[in-house]
Amino acid sequence: MTDGRPVSKQDAWDFIVARYRDLTPDESKRLHALQDEQGLDIVLHLFQEYSALRLARSLTPDEVAAAGSQVAGWRSEVILPLRRLRRALKDPSGFAPGQEESVQALRAHIARAELDAEQAELYALCDWLSSQACPRPRTPENVVGHLKRESRMQYANPCWPWDP
Repeated sequence: MTDGRPVSKQDAWDFIVARYRDLTPDESKRLHALQDEQGLDIVLHLFQEYSALRLARSLTPDEVAAAGSQVAGWRSEVILPLRRLRRALKDPSGFAPGQEESVQALRAHIARAELDAEQAELYALCDWLSSQACPRPRTPENVVGHLKRESRMQYANPCWPWDP
């Protein structure tokens, strides 16, 4: 958090739903490929964007790992089984011939449950972020100190930032 107030769960949900809907078909395809092939948690991914863009707080790699560990059990025990079941019901002809209409109705209920589970994950991420210590505010003194350190690095290495 940036000001000590809890993260707004509804604002976070509205943000990631809008962001997801605004994905181009190529972006959506790429995200889902990363989800399927490398285990990308799209909710966590979009939460990082929310944190950076709405809260002006970019999460560090360690914070992303900590946030991910907070929701890992929920994701593996609830979200992923719902997703597998929803996908299995996409084509019921192999195991429920003649029941396509009722299977599709069930699939819609499971899709809704999956979405609700992802919302619960996001709310857990909001609670996690609300519990974290606030980063140092960007005061002029902090910025000047950062620039001085960068300047020392630049003069200590004459090739910086053009190292081969």
